[in-house]
Amino acid sequence: MPLTVREKIAHLYRRFSFGGTIGEIEHGTAIGLDATIKALVDYDSVPGNYNVHPFEFAWNVDEKMEAEPGTYRFRLWWIFAMASTNRPLQEKLALFWHSHFAVSEKKVENGPMMLDYMIVLRNGANGQFNDLLKSIAKLPAMMRYLDMERAFKGHPNENFAREVMELFTMGIGNYTENDVQEVSRSLTGWGLLDTFYEGGKNNNERLMTLYREKRSASTFCLMPTMRDSEPKTILGQTKDFDGDQVLDMLANRPETAHYICKKLWEFFAYENPEPEVIERLSSTFLKSKGNIKQVMMAIAKSPEFYSEKCVLKGYKSPADYIIGTVRQMDLGTELLLLRGKDGHPTKAVPRVVLDQVSTMAYFMGRAGLDICYPEDVSGWKWGKNWISSSTMTTRMQYNGMMIWDTKGPWIATKTTQTMMASANPTTPEKAAERFKQIFELNVSPKTDEFLVNVFKAQGANCYQEPGKWAGVLYYCLKMLSACPDMHIC
Repeated sequence: MPLTVREKIAHLYRRFSFGGTIGEIEHGTAIGLDATIKALVDYDSVPGNYNVHPFEFAWNVDEKMEAEPGTYRFRLWWIFAMASTNRPLQEKLALFWHSHFAVSEKKVENGPMMLDYMIVLRNGANGQFNDLLKSIAKLPAMMRYLDMERAFKGHPNENFAREVMELFTMGIGNYTENDVQEVSRSLTGWGLLDTFYEGGKNNNERLMTLYREKRSASTFCLMPTMRDSEPKTILGQTKDFDGDQVLDMLANRPETAHYICKKLWEFFAYENPEPEVIERLSSTFLKSKGNIKQVMMAIAKSPEFYSEKCVLKGYKSPADYIIGTVRQMDLGTELLLLRGKDGHPTKAVPRVVLDQVSTMAYFMGRAGLDICYPEDVSGWKWGKNWISSSTMTTRMQYNGMMIWDTKGPWIATKTTQTMMASANPTTPEKAAERFKQIFELNVSPKTDEFLVNVFKAQGANCYQEPGKWAGVLYYCLKMLSACPDMHIC
């Protein structure tokens, strides 16, 4: 059976977001597929709702304690954006680029550098690929991760050059060892400067210096007298390539178009795509000079994207599963409200926000997606690699959040009560159907029977009693976490 408009919208949100909410899917169904694609992909045209400054996560609520500008704090700022943004594809794409241009705090060991890296990933996610490539390559975090803190004539960094060609642009098998050596010569004269500890006597003063002067703590440096200015022969072309020129050339190669488009398709659609699909996307990439927005538009409009091979054949990453559940209960919006309208870059986020976002980060990390800590330079392995006995155990330990606090039923109980009430289900079957809509579930008959039986036992209107509903909500999420249906997208 052909997919209905609603089914296509739901599928689009499962892949281009972290799972659609009731409101998003209903709005998308009303405005149609093309308009929904445009709103998701051309997200720069949508006024953003996330204006939280990363420094808010570095300050301590207890002002007597020194600020903590570590990666473990700054990554919470990004995870908060994933949970609360009205531009979900921006965060999903940034997550893709985080794995593609992998950098780990384990080696960098510098929070402000990693923050700059996160900012570049988010800001350049759907722009021109060559711009993103050059920005990432010159980031102190990337340079430190790949031992490129300085490279000069006679001492080029072949490892950095190899990763640029193998992992970032053309892919393995499309260049020679001589190309690697010549590219490394083109990147000589590169270095970095870190000024964070010169900004004050303690972390409070250092962060205030950065905020007041509106600058980053570290920067790329070009040292002209240190570069190799002799001709280089790269991929059959000979001239005195500098770093920007060689990155521009690599970014616009047909091999790069094929490599990047295949990775994007496999991340957002399915593995082992048909050659004609990648050729079509590669043509878009080359004609647009690497415009990622246009490639994503082409993916979303491909008939193969809505085929039986794609729909409900993917595996949720820990972000899809955990952030998706948070968004479906509308907790991102609620956390923004708890942060308050008086939030400011020089003021710590409330403890409740810090704690709840830390919970998301904790479970995502335990399930294998530890943001800012990729496994290695090649990033994470996606798809079915997320599902194993150990990661499933962790997933089953995550049963939503903010359902109770010390005083009883809490925010998630109230938001989902409102969603249930808006449908006013009068039978157990209708109540189960509404529950499935809230969490965008496509379940087997056995799982469906389980949900109906819960509402038969507790009553179709059990959501009207906060204490009872909190128990039903928690119990259902706990049971569903053990079902395959909950982990398919």
